[in-house]
Amino acid sequence: MRIQHNIAALNSYRNLTGNNNAVAKNLEKLSSGYRINRAGDDAAGLAISEKMRAQITGLNTAQKNAQDGVSLVQTAEGALTEVHSMLNRMVELADQSANGTYDNEVDRANLQKEIASLKDEIDRIADSTNFNGINLLDGSLSTAKLDVKSATINQTTIAPTVNAATGTTSEINVTAGANGQKSTLTVEYADESGTLHEAKVEYISGNDVQSNDAAILGALQKSELASVFNIKSDNNGKLTLTSKVVGENGAKLTAISTTDTADTVKVGTVTKGKNETVTLTNGAKSIVANDTIVLNGKTYEFVANTSSKPKTEGATAIVVGANDSATIANLNTALENAGVKATIDKNDLVLSATKDGAGLTLQIGDTSEDFNQMTVSVSDMHTAALGIADIDISTQAGAKASVDKIKSAINSVSSTRGDLGAIQNRLEHTINNLSVTSENMTAAESRIRDVDMANEMMAYTKNNILVQSSQAMLAQANQLPQGVLQLLQ
Repeated sequence: MRIQHNIAALNSYRNLTGNNNAVAKNLEKLSSGYRINRAGDDAAGLAISEKMRAQITGLNTAQKNAQDGVSLVQTAEGALTEVHSMLNRMVELADQSANGTYDNEVDRANLQKEIASLKDEIDRIADSTNFNGINLLDGSLSTAKLDVKSATINQTTIAPTVNAATGTTSEINVTAGANGQKSTLTVEYADESGTLHEAKVEYISGNDVQSNDAAILGALQKSELASVFNIKSDNNGKLTLTSKVVGENGAKLTAISTTDTADTVKVGTVTKGKNETVTLTNGAKSIVANDTIVLNGKTYEFVANTSSKPKTEGATAIVVGANDSATIANLNTALENAGVKATIDKNDLVLSATKDGAGLTLQIGDTSEDFNQMTVSVSDMHTAALGIADIDISTQAGAKASVDKIKSAINSVSSTRGDLGAIQNRLEHTINNLSVTSENMTAAESRIRDVDMANEMMAYTKNNILVQSSQAMLAQANQLPQGVLQLLQ
């Protein structure tokens, strides 16, 4: 028998300590509801579940983003509902004025007054419709903004020259066809996003170039192509389709065929459009400190070195380089976030948008990949963009000419509304998909992270009994060395 070391007591104490720790962990899990409260509980499970939590957070935020996108699209589409109503009223007025029973000076003049008022309201809606301060119908979401208010180079004020954007042009070459034959023309074209479409139109072939040209032109102008292209002809066999969406990525023809037995229609030259640019004459020559460029409401000021600060409050500093090229390179670094690029053309400084069309990008996924982003683009809805700014029904001839223009505008608005409707439907499907994915990911994360309360309560009960038993056995073990006293009597 020994009294220096009570091994039984040490053993009971060790078990008591372990049971106390187990009970403490049981209580922590039962009170928090989590099986994993720290990395030591399950290191691998913690790492996996934290990745899942980040994904779930991203999915839930993407749902909110998509819902905001739906609200934005509904705002734009709601405004276009009224534009459609006004255009339909304008068709009614134009048809009415085209009737020969009205007097120009009185009746048609009054009809023109309402037309003018309706045009003003369409322009007002185009200017004022916005979502959270973002203009939707003024063209800012369809073409890149490149607004140079002023520029001072070599301490000399330079007037900016705006080089308007041009649309991609596609030519159709027409020759004489089979006389009087009813033919079908199949046109394949790519829209500004690169999506292919096919349109079919019927026409009566002519046995000479001019009549065949006129028949095909008339058929195309009455088709869906009129909402995508401005269609003109030289009346001698060459039709030109110019994309209404200007810039490098405008719509273009890809193929064309006809059932005309003479096979008289071929795709001609396709000329890529140009984005809008702004030229500052001699703006790339001898740039010095304190020169400024005011672009899209922001001032960029050139400074002598990195330690110099702009004199203009709030201006972005651009260091003057060792030469003109180095200075322009520094300018491009500052303009990168603005979506604008500066290039040198001889001594001129040319500013161009790096993208054709600003659009509005929605983040509809939990990662930064391109497929988790959606660009919403809305065409300019001003009367000038719709081609009805100059309509005048104060004469019978003007009224007749106005009918087709207004109907073409209706087609343009219809196309835009159709695009918005498709975007809204896509966003709603996206929201549903994100919701299901988030739900399933949450279930998976819960299986890893959450505690099974019933199972943990059983463990707590067991460990609590073991603690009490360990305490009792420790008390008994502490009594064992007293048996030595019997030997010492």
